[in-house]
This record gives sequence, C-alpha cells and structure tokens, in this order.
Amino acid sequence: PELEKKRAQVKQMGLWAPGHPSEIGGMGLDLVDLGLVSEALGRSPLGHFVFGCHAPDAGNVEILHLYGSEEQKRRWLEPLVDGRIRSCFSMTEPEVAGSDPTLIQTTAVEDGDEWVINGHKWFTSGAKGAAFAIVIARTDSDAEIPQARNSAFIVDTDTPGFEIVRDVETMGGRHNHPEIRYTNVRVPKSHLLGERGGGHKLGQVRLGPARLAHCMR
Repeated sequence: PELEKKRAQVKQMGLWAPGHPSEIGGMGLDLVDLGLVSEALGRSPLGHFVFGCHAPDAGNVEILHLYGSEEQKRRWLEPLVDGRIRSCFSMTEPEVAGSDPTLIQTTAVEDGDEWVINGHKWFTSGAKGAAFAIVIARTDSDAEIPQARNSAFIVDTDTPGFEIVRDVETMGGRHNHPEIRYTNVRVPKSHLLGERGGGHKLGQVRLGPARLAHCMR
C-alpha cells in the first residue's frame, strides 16, 4: 500500500513513466535525459518501480508501442503503462547460448486460427506476478537469413501450458528470474506481435535502450 501511495504521488506530480512517449501517458524524455533520470532513481532499489520505468515493463512498453496492433495496445499496453499490470520478456533458453537469439529452440506452429508454442525458457525476469509474457519463438526454421527465423508472441500467463518451474538463483539470491516451460500453449493468431519473422529485430529494438537503463541504474 505504501508503494502504491508513492506511485500515485508521482503521477500527481506529472513525473510518471519518464521514458515513455507522452501520447501513451509518459513524459516523453529522450534517451540522454532518461539516462540521467535513471542514474538518480537507481540510488533506490525501488526508484524505477515507483516512477513507472522499471525493467522489464519499460522495454515491453516500447515494443508494444512500436509494433502492437490497436487491439494489443488497448488490451496490454494501456494498463501496462498505467502500472495496473506487470509483464515479462521470455527469450533466453538454458539449452543454447543466450547471446545468440538465432539459436532459439522454442517453436510456434500454426494450427488453424492459433499458434501452438512449445519450449523452455529461463531468466524470464519478472515472470512471477506478470499478467503476460512476450515470447520469442521460432516460426520459420528454413528462413534463408537466420535472423528471420523467430517471431514474437503475447502470451497471457494464465494460458494453459504456461508453467513457472522455479525461480533461478542469480548473484545475490533469487529475485524473480524464473525458468518457464511452454507446453502446447495456444494463442490466437492476433497475439503475434509485429510481423512474422520479425522477432529478432523486435528483440534488438527492445534491448538497446534496456542496456542503457541497466548501465545507468
């Protein structure tokens, strides 16, 4: 309750979501100014959360804003920017090098009007308590360009087959970086985020500013 009270105060002062565009409820700061703000907010472990610019939600807001359909923005972007829900980004896998997304083994296969997702992820930061995940999965194994093999999908965490296995231990303990299994997870085709085969590009667009945020924090 105390944190929510502080978040409400930040909103009243007009300082909410400093790095998000003004047209979706943020302050619209550029990356340089956001970096300076992040440096100040990083003095507190809860600084970014209280001001609505915390990872992984900040990066997910960015790609939903850039690539989301109008329906996706209404259903997921608006409440995410407002701080009413949380999200996670599910890309890294234990079986392959996380530094090379072209090696991703999680698959998404078309079945009628749905995509069926099967795979194994970990270090999915913020998954516990998240309303949805943005999942990077292979849709086109035969693509001539390796970077065009993957696509991005929005998966509600209450979808059957979405399973949080455990919270993976990192330096300092366990802090909500779970291992997740996707077992015959079915999502409508409308849950494809961006274009088919655009998952690699989408991930890089998301992770670029996120790296800056982590460095300044």
